[in-house]
Amino acid sequence: MKIHALNTVITPLKNIQLEKQNHINDTNNRTKENSISPIKVSPNLSMIYFGSIIPPAKRLSKSDYLISSYIREIGKARNFHGDKSVVDLSMGNPDLTPPEKAKQVLKEKVNDLWSHRYNNPKGEGALFHTVATWMEKRFGVKINPRTEVMAASGASDAIDHIFTAYANTGDKILVPNPGYSLYDDLITRHDLNRVPFDLNPAKGYLPDFSQMPTDAKILILNYPHNPTGSFAPKAVFEEAVEWARKNKVLIIHDMDNSEVTHTGIKPAGIMQVDGAKDLAFEIHTMSKAQSMPGFRIAFAVSDEDNINNLLNAKYLSGGSVYVPVQHSAIAALKDEEGYIDKVNKIYRSRKNTTINWLNKLGSDAKATDGTYYLWAKIPPEFTSDEFYKYVLHKAQVAFTPGTVFGTNGEGYVRIVMSADENTINKCFSRIKKAGIRFNTPKSKLQQSLQEEISKMADGTYSVEPKAERDFREYLLTLEKLRETLPLRFKNKGQQFEKFIPKKDVQLPWNIVKDGQYVYLQNVREGKPLFGKMTDIKPFSSKSEYTKLASEIKKQWNRKPYPQADILPPYKSGTLYPDANYFVLHSEDGRLQALANVEIQKDGIIWGRSLNTAPWNQGSDAEIRGCGKAVIARMVSFCLETGNHTLKFATDKPENIRFYKSLGMVEEGSRNFNGEIHTVLTFNEESMKMFLNKYQINLTF
Repeated sequence: MKIHALNTVITPLKNIQLEKQNHINDTNNRTKENSISPIKVSPNLSMIYFGSIIPPAKRLSKSDYLISSYIREIGKARNFHGDKSVVDLSMGNPDLTPPEKAKQVLKEKVNDLWSHRYNNPKGEGALFHTVATWMEKRFGVKINPRTEVMAASGASDAIDHIFTAYANTGDKILVPNPGYSLYDDLITRHDLNRVPFDLNPAKGYLPDFSQMPTDAKILILNYPHNPTGSFAPKAVFEEAVEWARKNKVLIIHDMDNSEVTHTGIKPAGIMQVDGAKDLAFEIHTMSKAQSMPGFRIAFAVSDEDNINNLLNAKYLSGGSVYVPVQHSAIAALKDEEGYIDKVNKIYRSRKNTTINWLNKLGSDAKATDGTYYLWAKIPPEFTSDEFYKYVLHKAQVAFTPGTVFGTNGEGYVRIVMSADENTINKCFSRIKKAGIRFNTPKSKLQQSLQEEISKMADGTYSVEPKAERDFREYLLTLEKLRETLPLRFKNKGQQFEKFIPKKDVQLPWNIVKDGQYVYLQNVREGKPLFGKMTDIKPFSSKSEYTKLASEIKKQWNRKPYPQADILPPYKSGTLYPDANYFVLHSEDGRLQALANVEIQKDGIIWGRSLNTAPWNQGSDAEIRGCGKAVIARMVSFCLETGNHTLKFATDKPENIRFYKSLGMVEEGSRNFNGEIHTVLTFNEESMKMFLNKYQINLTF
């Protein structure tokens, strides 16, 4: 047997059988040679396994890993087409900022010394009372805050513990088909028996209890429904409770999308049914409507006995929800700022924009009363797997294949409103430009395109990765500069040869290129954004300097930024033609940072006039990462031009700390205009080390 390092080996689906056979052959050969009894290899060998002598748990072989498979495909698309190009409308991951009061309370509670101790696994009393008030206001349901509610680290955590509390190995768990795929994974984790029940569009994706097996232990309901967005009327829950009581089945109602509504209709909950409490759990989460998925906070309500059983299950695993997170949930539930209404307007507008596009492209998709999902039919003759890969690779837009949600998801894709309207419009413009329509059968496409789609589906589709293409093209750009810059620098002075790219320099792949996109963070709005680095070469045309000076004047020198540190050359619009400038813009066209390098009398490249935009300065800075991005480009420029030293001088302690954090070291001091400045230096090794740390910020 081959003994691999103790790391997980990810094997594509099409290679599983070959891996199994190789594993068996290796075992047999080893047996013959060394007379060691072979290890039996299960015919259900997991797709994810440790290739060592210790066999994995059998439960790993029971998962189809559909989610990881489609996520890997998105990763492949980012590699092929550029991570900046691929827009993910597949994952239920809100892009909006959480409520301001929730964030404020979180910060305040983090500074509370009592918050960092072990806390009650059940949760905080303050949260329970807030939940009870919210449940009565929202559903008209009275909950005893002391006995009938419990905190959880997300809805999946609550369901996980309910399984621990109530389900024994092999018990039947009824799950919707289509339905949220994590239910299947939790069932696998607990060695339970998944029994799907059909939901179909003709019946509004509502359950038919007359067709349910009566020997199940747990029934999972999920309304508003993921992925279709359907609501269930109260009558469905009344029927569910009656059926469950008759057959002694526990109900889990996962209501994670309860507050994302578009038409004013508020979805019903199972707790509104008399007698539901003693045989059902209802789970609510802050992940969707409150845009707090990373906080990992949810709560379950049921009667006292059920909550006590759930708590006993929690004790088996330990852990609890961090106290500051619970208090942020309290603020979110109170919603004193009207956050939910604002979010619903945003999602409604996004959904209307998406539906208009889908209809233009031949889809009959219609709006639902709630959720931020759209469930759309795919074109005739496609499978869901083929179509989502087709859209992903031809238009660089990621949908979720319907089969991730079960066999009844075949023929559909799920589209999530997890991007702003401008991005949604760009996505569907690309889909339209790629010639993709939702009513065009696959057989009507050109034969060459059909063959390409087949390769996408079977995993053999491949193109040269975007990063490699960019790097190769950039080397050609540097070669051209080696030809043109000497002409520009003619009669300007021999020192300017230091600004010409060197021919035989081995550049690291992770240099920040002229024209490179980088990741930035808009901390004020709580979202990532892209920035673009651009060079202005020495002795460029007057129009380039005039344009940059105009941007500085219009964007940086106006109020309301009177305290911002704008350096004198930028205030006066003075730009030096003998310097190389590095300019950082965000995608909205705003000038985020600016600096230059120049050759001083010592023959060394010096970094000068590093300045970030006024809104990026001070304790309430808006965009993070701008200064670091510009320095990464300056370092890359030095490596391109064969300059192995880059120096900065500053008289500000905060700048000294910043430069040192990047890997620069102090190297004495220097007098500038009668003031002593500390000199800090990069050498070739520290430049490359800095780029290795910075590479996570690169995008293509």
